[in-house]
Amino acid sequence: MQFSATKGTKQKVTTANPSVNLALNPKLTISFSSTHHMSIRILTLLALLACTLSAFSQEKMVNLNGVNYHVLTKSLDKRKPGQLVLVFENGMGMGLGNWNTITDSLAKNAPVFLYDRQGVEKSEEVFQLPTPQKIAVNLKILLTELKIEPPYILVGHSMGGVYVRAFAGYYPNDVAGLVFVDPADFTETKADWNQIFRTIGVSEKQIDEMLIKRLYTPSKVDSSRYAAWSEGQVLTDLRKNDFAALSSLPIPQVPILFFVGGKLEVPMERRSKEYDHERFFEVKNSSNMLRWRRFIHSSNKGGALIYLSNSGHFVHRDDAAMVIGNIRMMLKAFEK
Repeated sequence: MQFSATKGTKQKVTTANPSVNLALNPKLTISFSSTHHMSIRILTLLALLACTLSAFSQEKMVNLNGVNYHVLTKSLDKRKPGQLVLVFENGMGMGLGNWNTITDSLAKNAPVFLYDRQGVEKSEEVFQLPTPQKIAVNLKILLTELKIEPPYILVGHSMGGVYVRAFAGYYPNDVAGLVFVDPADFTETKADWNQIFRTIGVSEKQIDEMLIKRLYTPSKVDSSRYAAWSEGQVLTDLRKNDFAALSSLPIPQVPILFFVGGKLEVPMERRSKEYDHERFFEVKNSSNMLRWRRFIHSSNKGGALIYLSNSGHFVHRDDAAMVIGNIRMMLKAFEK
């Protein structure tokens, strides 16, 4: 639980040697007669003060159909009628704490909703594949259960971007804006992927072998890390079908933001020995951004694609200020 000072709280400090009186409000006065006792009582005072401050965050477990989900909201108690809510979808197998570089700041501008998907962190395990439709329906029910009504700005990182695209397609009337933070590319086809390797000079035989390895080599179920494994399996299945389950869905006519990390983070020892990994990363990013620009243009509200050369995949952690600033600009636009 996090706390923030209530506006208008009165604070007064008066001193008189050898005792010190601290008056935080007319009903609370504490005197100290020695340095030792002062230190102890100041700590006590701070603890009491924390209890009197207004809570901006609320963390809870929410039961849906017998499954407990870990939820965190910020500034929801201060929401005005019709005010936008920022709804976050985490990356593959990641907990909601991964957003902590930006959510406290953004909560000063709009209410924030975060949660852990099934089997992640504190949320209960569900041994079913988390397909985009299932996750979208589940999130809709979760928001409804908590009486968090639209409109929403959806923010998704990595695999969370895939789930954001799904929610926006199934519930377009609930969505006021879309923010994709270095997402898994939900616009990609197998032909797009293969073309990357043709561009960097990989042979057709090798391209075929790599595609089989990427999409058609069975993956053993990892029950100890089922959440991350199952989300990876869902992503593989979507890629096999060129993301047809998502491309067939409508695109809401709302502002769209993409943040793209331009720094290759793969360690040297893990880079491919079969092709130029740096060149691959460069061509892949360029290919992705071309399609993402087209995706932005599919909305009559426009948007922006922001390429951050010094950021890796976790853009919101590498350049939090840039992400915060642009989301605030989106929020500001709705105030006009």
